Amino acid sequence: MDLHLGALIISNFRPLFGPVFRGHYSLQQKFMTLLQIGKMFFPESEDVFHRPMTRVCELVEAGYLSVVVLKVTGKRFYIVTPKGVKLLKKHKLSDGLRAVKKINHLSFEHDEWVTDVRIIFEKRLGIADWIPERVLKQKNVRKKVPDGIVTQYGIQYVIEVEKTLKNKLSYERIFLETCVTHYPEAVILYIAGDETDKLWLMKQAEGWERIYFATINDFTRMEWEVKFENPKGHVIEFGREYQGGVHFNDPEIEVMDGDDGLKNIHEAEQEYLRFTEEDLKPK
Repeated sequence: MDLHLGALIISNFRPLFGPVFRGHYSLQQKFMTLLQIGKMFFPESEDVFHRPMTRVCELVEAGYLSVVVLKVTGKRFYIVTPKGVKLLKKHKLSDGLRAVKKINHLSFEHDEWVTDVRIIFEKRLGIADWIPERVLKQKNVRKKVPDGIVTQYGIQYVIEVEKTLKNKLSYERIFLETCVTHYPEAVILYIAGDETDKLWLMKQAEGWERIYFATINDFTRMEWEVKFENPKGHVIEFGREYQGGVHFNDPEIEVMDGDDGLKNIHEAEQEYLRFTEEDLKPK
């Protein structure tokens, strides 16, 4: 590999390539979408597609990223290639992780939610020491591995994102093992798919005061704070205004609330890519 090219990639793409792959994002989180790249590295940019797409296209062309399009949804995901991992390993930025060979079509939505939550913790709430599942497994943690762990003011928070609910008996076992066996001093944060799932989980967790719950919408649509509630009604609040976090120009919400006929951010991204490709065609 051209050493000058490696140095160029690391230096010129440090706003994107360096922090992301310092074990912090695509490599640790398996993949990122274009929107997630935009939120993480250009959070207040009004042009949510052009700037991240320009950086990503250069990394794809250089062979450090690859594009995966899932047949079931048509969504585009960006993952680190073996060449990218090799470069990161050379600069001691890989955390010993290997390139992801493929995206699991059964769990990609959950993985996407986890990355969304991680980005919000870092960019809006100012909590940037997230340890993800892949790194915990790489370190051979011999206990239940959560979706992420963060620490703030000396308090460890174990984070679980529940895209799909398990059965009642499973949660009885999981709550017991998490609170007593694996993380006896941590606060456990569950993020449910909707308010109904949240209330059902809270009912299963009755008696566990260290387990708190919120919904994914509490995160993705948060303005100034996100609140977690335990079965006894006690609340933990993480506030953006106290952490100096950014305020996203969030196209996900703008698309859904707009009047341009687009149903979701995936359609908006496809529209952007279509117009970009047309602009690149010889006149």
